[in-house]
Amino acid sequence: MKRKSLQRRLTCMLLCAAVLCFAACGRNSYHPTPGEDLPQTPFSVVPTSEADEADALSLVLPFNAVYRYFGGSETEDLRVYRFGNEPTYFEWMARKLAWTRDDAYLGELKEKIVSFPQTDNGYLWSWGTSVYWPTGNGELHYDGLFRYVSAVAEILRWTGDLSFLEAVDGTTYGDDKAVDASEGRTVYEKCAAALSYAKNLLRGETGVITLTEASAFLADGITRFDLNEDGKTVWNNTGKAGSSSSNYWDNLCFGNQDAYETALYYHALRDMADIERMRRNPAGAAACEETAKTVRAAFNETFWSEETGRYIACVDTDGRRRDPGLTFLNTEALCYGLGDAEKAEKIFSWIDGERIIPGDTLTGASVLSYTQVLNRALDRKEILQEYRFAPVTNTVSIEALSGDGVPWWFSLEGAINVGKDGNAAFGKHLENGGYIFYTVYYELSARAEYLGARSVARRAQELNDVYRYNGFDSDVGGWVEGLVGEFPENGLVSRVFLSSLAGVTAQADGLTVAPRLPASVKSFGVHALRYRGADAELEVEKNGLSLLSSSALSGTLRFYPANAGTYTVVLTDADGKEKEFPFAVASGEPLEIALTGSTAVTIKIS
Repeated sequence: MKRKSLQRRLTCMLLCAAVLCFAACGRNSYHPTPGEDLPQTPFSVVPTSEADEADALSLVLPFNAVYRYFGGSETEDLRVYRFGNEPTYFEWMARKLAWTRDDAYLGELKEKIVSFPQTDNGYLWSWGTSVYWPTGNGELHYDGLFRYVSAVAEILRWTGDLSFLEAVDGTTYGDDKAVDASEGRTVYEKCAAALSYAKNLLRGETGVITLTEASAFLADGITRFDLNEDGKTVWNNTGKAGSSSSNYWDNLCFGNQDAYETALYYHALRDMADIERMRRNPAGAAACEETAKTVRAAFNETFWSEETGRYIACVDTDGRRRDPGLTFLNTEALCYGLGDAEKAEKIFSWIDGERIIPGDTLTGASVLSYTQVLNRALDRKEILQEYRFAPVTNTVSIEALSGDGVPWWFSLEGAINVGKDGNAAFGKHLENGGYIFYTVYYELSARAEYLGARSVARRAQELNDVYRYNGFDSDVGGWVEGLVGEFPENGLVSRVFLSSLAGVTAQADGLTVAPRLPASVKSFGVHALRYRGADAELEVEKNGLSLLSSSALSGTLRFYPANAGTYTVVLTDADGKEKEFPFAVASGEPLEIALTGSTAVTIKIS
């Protein structure tokens, strides 16, 4: 996760103390009004009435602000890096960019996907210039395998450009073909090889991704990735206290039976199914979906805790179930559809502070308290009013998770330490009582699915309050917040408005619009939208929509209105000719319309 050099990270933490007083004193002065100077781009809102205007603007403002400050390459106020250095970022960047008109930024992402190094047997390197994670001793990270596939699927769904699957890697990094054998492979071949690696070397066929020493072999079955210069094996993905990490969350000891990698595997299988559908390979899609069913059942059987009412992180090689109370893992699992309504209720009652779990270090309102995060970072109390922003990473302190006095923490060779006097003590570090903002995307997406628009609207107002406090420009404490700087993934949060409120998602065969409008909102607008090469403007209401395109659209439009009834559909072709017809729809069912040749679509209840 940390893209800074280790030296820079430590320097940052040492300098924090010198700026804390300034940080604490300078932030309370920022209080713009809900509408302030941000244009309603790319998202807009029309309130139900004049009395609802403030609520409606507060709902849309934070998502436009996220887009402005963490979004595209043309943003003058961009507060984050453009890319990370590992394939994990590919999916996050695809979700951030694929629906926009930012051709240059998306083009850079596609080039990285085409040329990223991969071994003979399908392992995608942990880092762009190394098989290994850079701040460790030969560790491998596996999440890039899955997010690579999901990135490709997301790009294809929005662009419709199947030629991307046939783009060929023309590069090899270094001279060892066993380490980078990607030259000559197509994007599709890389996707297939990555999932084959997960199935065969990570035991994906069992339904649970399990990291073993076999996970570290090259294709010849003899050569290992993880031998140091003395030929000693350094593999340590056991899931036990003090073991190595296996993914982006590089201080947390995921390993052995790994919930995070298993969730991503499920997600990637379903995305690979979409890729196969777009390739007109129904048998391949069906095979992926069948495996995904196995994974879903195994995930819930292995990782759900009836005792705490949430998903655990992993089962280590001693059979111990590790449960740090990882909010991001639980909301992401819900977002992928691994849970159900009953599990969602338990997870959100814990995150929202309504359900107290014995043994948790943080409980109640503290789980979502931005104020407490800042207070702990600044060693102050009550320096500002109560704000709620992002769920803390873990509700059980890492200090409480130990074995023989060793914490459940990978210290990066002793550079980042937990404990009372450690620079990563609970509440002082983004992986131990702090937060990373991008996780709000999964939290709010899952809220929309299971709790509805009202829950998302409440959280959007809380994001708006924090925006009015610090303008989304904060790194108080230096390493307790994952907000600005090296976190381009934070741009994901703007997708909540597009996908979960306006309800716009691209599918293998078309576009789905299933809006969730709070009571204060008459309509949502999505501007600067690009779908399959066409620039479009979209306005959605509970029982209607208007879609205007610069060129002919393709695929199927599925619109889910709030009410059953008869609707009037008007399609306009490139010559301006209109075709009007009625469409009767039952409750919960969509209107399905072939878009081929249309440049405008309007739907309204008759």
